Amino acid sequence: MSESLAKKDDWFTELIAWANINDISHTLFPREQNQLLALTELSLIGCQLTEIPEAMGHLSQLTELNLNKNQLTELPESIGNLERLNILSLVGNQLKELPDSIGHLGQLTELLLGRNQLTALPDSVVHLSQLSVLSLWKNNFKEIPDLIAQLDQLTELYFAWNQLAEIPAFVGDLKQLTELSLGCNQLTEIPAFIGNLSHLTDLSLWQNQLTELPESIGHLSQLNLLMLSDNQLTKLPISLAKLTQLKALSLTDNVIKTLPQELSHLQGVTEFE
Repeated sequence: MSESLAKKDDWFTELIAWANINDISHTLFPREQNQLLALTELSLIGCQLTEIPEAMGHLSQLTELNLNKNQLTELPESIGNLERLNILSLVGNQLKELPDSIGHLGQLTELLLGRNQLTALPDSVVHLSQLSVLSLWKNNFKEIPDLIAQLDQLTELYFAWNQLAEIPAFVGDLKQLTELSLGCNQLTEIPAFIGNLSHLTDLSLWQNQLTELPESIGHLSQLNLLMLSDNQLTKLPISLAKLTQLKALSLTDNVIKTLPQELSHLQGVTEFE
């Protein structure tokens, strides 16, 4: 074999060696080059992986990559070569940052990063113009990054189990949101602009430090689920009466223990205990 051809196939040798060292089965990760290059979905959940080789960037047909429940502390820059990816799932790793190249994944619709150690997102994330689901629950964010304001196709945003103290104004401009999860943070108030999110069906605000809600919450006419347990609510806005689509209202572990007369028709969907 010529030296040039050997170098051409170095990526394949690297991937196979990595798969063998990590005891990844042939079923999950083919050892035949053409089969490997033809993969559109790759799921390596709970394989105790500590690294992803740069050569992974050669699997350019991938549309779904699931690396949940591993021990990854970083991703290779070559992840940006997987430009056909629709779904990238990295839940339950030890990532502290993402490579800038992630912004090259222009077809990405779901970016799932829960249970990591992230404190920020790279600026290049603004190029993920097709992103509809961004999941960052159980990380180390102290604020919602401003760059998310430019992800105007978002329908689901998950930031539970972080260290958020406030909801920035731009969240009120994410008009496509149907699910917003901010439970288990340090929020003390919900701004009036929450009422701008008229497509919301699920709003989770449990385990914060809320004492009241804005009247504008009554504008969320599509709301099915409103999770408010483990706060310090002493009263509820009468505008909740307008939420005719509500199927579940959780008020467990708050100061308020009964619904006011104006909201008595919600009794059947309300949980206090």
